[in-house]
Amino acid sequence: MTKLSDKLADLSVQVGDIEARAEAFKAEQQEKREQKVAAMKADVRAQQIKLQAAVQSTSDEIASAWAAFNQSMQDKTVSVRNEIEARLAAIDAGRAEHHADRLEFNAALAIDFALVAMEDAELAVAEAINARLHSDALSAATND
Repeated sequence: MTKLSDKLADLSVQVGDIEARAEAFKAEQQEKREQKVAAMKADVRAQQIKLQAAVQSTSDEIASAWAAFNQSMQDKTVSVRNEIEARLAAIDAGRAEHHADRLEFNAALAIDFALVAMEDAELAVAEAINARLHSDALSAATND
């Protein structure tokens, strides 16, 4: 299982690169932008399928927690914190480790979800840029 710190580092690197990639995307030819958008769509879909498979392979309890997370990130955060405090106070070390492992797995899934959402956002930015540049080109052509 990938460490949470590694997943967070990956997320941080990708977030830092989005602005530079968006600026570079603007300067590319339309055909290349369209190819990149198509590739981004395929990558996002592949990540979604991979994440969905990971969620489906977990137990019903983790799948339920994942569905609740998708519904309300804030409610899940509060619930997990309260559950951790209550269980850590009441259970033995072996059960505490199992509980910690499950919560780390949930956190890893949440990070994977964030990565997919970020890639989807980058795709949306690329599509918006592409549409704006296309619109500008059409406007310029009609004004000539």
